[in-house]
Amino acid sequence: MFRPLPFNLKENAEKGQEMLSKALDTVMEHSFNPFDKVGGVLFPFRVDVIDTEAQYEIFAELPGFAKDAIEVSYSEDGRLKIKAERSASEVSEVRYLCHERRTGTFERSFFIDDVDDASVSVSYEAGILHVILPKLAEKQSRRIFTIQ
Repeated sequence: MFRPLPFNLKENAEKGQEMLSKALDTVMEHSFNPFDKVGGVLFPFRVDVIDTEAQYEIFAELPGFAKDAIEVSYSEDGRLKIKAERSASEVSEVRYLCHERRTGTFERSFFIDDVDDASVSVSYEAGILHVILPKLAEKQSRRIFTIQ
């Protein structure tokens, strides 16, 4: 089973406050198309997920990130986390005419069970992160009880 984990404002109050602040700032700066910009703050990068019989494949758009700035982890509880970080420019005396690229940490989490975590493969090419999560060969079958 695959499902994206929703953002939980209560558990992540500090992060939520920061994201809400960014969203409101974006709406105020770009009133001509606020929904596209707000969506970019709530979901910092786009993903495609493919479900086949043998595996899940995730393609994440992460253009402009160095390979060492991207971290992919899969925990025992079935949580896949993709995290990327872009630091602010070293030069502080720059006068921007246009500054649209965001800096900071960008993160998405998904719940994916029945994954053979020993066989997961991750690659990054041309700004696209590709994660292959093979499914377990033998699924635990659910036992059905009869009512007597």
